[in-house]
Amino acid sequence: DTVSGWTYKGKPGTGKATFTIVTENGVKVLKAESVNGTGSILFDISKIDFKKYPVMRWKWKVDVLPTGADGRSEEKDDQAIGIYVGAGRWSTNSVAFRWETETPKKAEGEASYGLGMVSVKWYCVRNKEDKTGVWYVDECNIYEALDKRFKGKIPTKNVALSISCNAQYTKSRAVAYLEYVEFLPAQTEKKLSK
Repeated sequence: DTVSGWTYKGKPGTGKATFTIVTENGVKVLKAESVNGTGSILFDISKIDFKKYPVMRWKWKVDVLPTGADGRSEEKDDQAIGIYVGAGRWSTNSVAFRWETETPKKAEGEASYGLGMVSVKWYCVRNKEDKTGVWYVDECNIYEALDKRFKGKIPTKNVALSISCNAQYTKSRAVAYLEYVEFLPAQTEKKLSK
């Protein structure tokens, strides 16, 4: 289950999400799809110095949002796509930037999965108000988010970037695409916001 450094992680007893590389307008992009399932792919990014590269920027789009999903409710906690940065091998602690369905934009919250082994601070970046089938570029200050999450002690081992696609709780379907995730120096943040 490993493609050039990426590892797939599913949930026992639950349908899988699929991650495939497709070509769109001559560009290779990641397609994530889930039908009543859940899954993530993880890549080790322990080498990244978040102080030097505090800006995480990504390009994504959603074709199908999980029906009625809402990150604020445990029973409906599905997202078409989530971008997570976290640390830990057996138990993990992460920050997540998610494309929700019903969750209001700029909402944030805490979630715990796998009997508390997985702890997440999530942020709703986009939701059903955004157009489907349209690419968006978003960014965040990942250094600040991690610094806050890890109380000033950002881990340097077992740090992973993971991409998730979930439609298990809502028993629906989700389809999303990701063109890239990049980590950039601070000055690039200011250029974009002019």
